[in-house]
Amino acid sequence: MEVHEIPLPAATKLAADYITGAFPAEKGFDYVWADDQAFRRRLSHLQKRTYDRSGLADYLDAYHRRFSASRATMHNIDKLRQENSVVVVGGQQAGLLTGPLYTIYKIITIIQLAKEQERKLGVPVVPLFWIAGEDHDIAEIDHVYVVEGGEVRKALYPHKRKERRMAADVPLDHELAGAWIERVVKTYGETDATNELLSFLKTCLDEARTFVDFFAAIVLRLFAADGLVVLNAGDAAVRLLERRFFAALIDRHRSVTSAVLAQQEALRALGYAPLIEIAPNAANLFYYNGHERLLLHYDEERGAFRDKAGHIVFAKQQLLELAETKPHCLSNNVVTRPLMQEYLLPTLAFVAGPGEIAYWAELKEAFSLFGFEMPPLAPRLQATIVGRSLQTDLADLGLEAADVLAGRLEAAKERWRKETAEVPLAKAFAKAKADIEAAHQPLRALGMEIDRGLEGLVAKNAAIIESQIEFLQQTLERALLRKHEMTWRKFWRVETALRPNGAPQERVWNVFYYVNRYGFDFVKKLSLIDAPGNGMHKIVYI
Repeated sequence: MEVHEIPLPAATKLAADYITGAFPAEKGFDYVWADDQAFRRRLSHLQKRTYDRSGLADYLDAYHRRFSASRATMHNIDKLRQENSVVVVGGQQAGLLTGPLYTIYKIITIIQLAKEQERKLGVPVVPLFWIAGEDHDIAEIDHVYVVEGGEVRKALYPHKRKERRMAADVPLDHELAGAWIERVVKTYGETDATNELLSFLKTCLDEARTFVDFFAAIVLRLFAADGLVVLNAGDAAVRLLERRFFAALIDRHRSVTSAVLAQQEALRALGYAPLIEIAPNAANLFYYNGHERLLLHYDEERGAFRDKAGHIVFAKQQLLELAETKPHCLSNNVVTRPLMQEYLLPTLAFVAGPGEIAYWAELKEAFSLFGFEMPPLAPRLQATIVGRSLQTDLADLGLEAADVLAGRLEAAKERWRKETAEVPLAKAFAKAKADIEAAHQPLRALGMEIDRGLEGLVAKNAAIIESQIEFLQQTLERALLRKHEMTWRKFWRVETALRPNGAPQERVWNVFYYVNRYGFDFVKKLSLIDAPGNGMHKIVYI
C-alpha cells in the first residue's frame, strides 16, 4: 500500500478554511485543532467537571455484552470509570453495511487520535463512536450503492417506510436482510474472500434486531482489536442518563435558539453561509411516541410546546415532567445533539467531517450558555482508494488520480473524443464538403440559367447531398468510437471508481466492496494510514 497526499479543499468554505487555518478559529471554536497544546488544555478543562461515569460505564457494559464485544472494548469501557479518563468521539447514522466509506474513515481517525493522545497525555483515552440511532430519516441509511448493468445503482433494503421511527427501533427482517446481503455481495463478484465476507455479515446479522444493532455488530467486529466503543443515541437506557440535561434544554430553549441565530449572523458577516435551518421559535428537541419523531416548536401565544401540525401540545411543566419520568420520549436535533454529547461524555476531541465542522461553528455560543467549551474538532481522514487495475487504466489514459479528483476527467474525455474521432474525420469531411460545394455551385447556377423554375429542385438536391455527407460522417464517427470502445471503458471504470455519479468515492462506495476484493486485511491496512494532521487528502494505492 502506498499513500500520496494532495491538497483537496473541503466541500464547504468554512471547513476548508478551518482545516487550512484561514478561518479565525476564535470566531467559531474554543480550540485551534492544530495547536499542539489544545488537547492538554482541553484535558485540564475536563478535569474540573464531573460526569456520571458509573452510570455511563454500566450502560455501555450491558449494551456491548449483547454483541460479544472484544476484551479490548470491554477494557476500554472499564477505563471510563476512572476519573481521569476521556474519550475521542465521532458519530454517524447507522448505515446498512456501515454505509459509505467515510464512516470507516471517521472511525479510523477516532481510534488513531485516541491512541496518540493516550500516549501524549498519559491518561486513559477511549475511542467512542456515537451512533445516531435517534435519527428517523431511514431513507438515508437503508441502501448501499452497487454497479449493475454497467450503471451505479442503489441497492435498497426491501422494507416499508411508512413511519418516522428512530433507526434504533426499525426492525430487520433476517430473511429479507440475508437475501439483500447476498444480492449486494453478488454484484461485487466472487473472490477468495467472498465466503468469509458472507459468513462475517451473517454472524453480525444474527446479533441484530434493528438497523442500529446491525451497524454496531459490524463495527465492533471490524475494530475489535482496537477496543472501539459505541453508543446508541437512540437507546431508551441512554435517555435515563440524559434526563437532567433535557430539563436544562427545555428550561433554556429560547436562549439556545437565540445563541445559534446570533452566531449565524456573526458567521454571515465573515462571509460564511449557515448550514443549520433554525426558526426563531425552535425548541430544538423532538417528541417521540414510539412511531414517529415530531419536532417541537414553542408557541408564544399559547405559552406551550407543540409540533408543526399542532397534534401534540405540552405546557413547559408537562415537558419537564416528561424529561424526568419518560426521557425516552425526547430526542435531540442537530443543535442539541452536540450539547448532549458534551454533557454526557468527557470529550477530549470530536472527530468531524467537513459538514460537521461547518455547522458546529454555529453552536459556539450555545455551548457557552451551559458553561461548556466546545471540544477541539479534529478533521476526519479523507481518502480515495485506487486499486492496481485502476492504476493501469489511469496510466493508459495519461491521467493521475489527482486529475480525476480535481474534476479534470471530463476535459480529458472531451480531448480524447476530439483526438480519436472528431479531428481525423472533421478535417476530411470539411474538405469533402468544400469540394462538393465547389462542384455543385456551378451546376446550380447553370440550372437557374436554363429554367428559374428549377430553383427549388436544385436547392433540394444540394440539401440531400449535404445530409448524405453528414450521415456518412456520423456513421464513421460511431464506427471509430466502437473501435476505441476499450479506451472508453477505461474512462468509465476510472469515473465509476473515483467519482461515481460525480460524487467523491468516499460518499458512495461501501467498505465491503474492497473487503471482498482484498480481504479483511484491507481494513487493517487502512488503519495504518497516518491521521490527517495536515488536512491533506490521501490517495491510497493498493
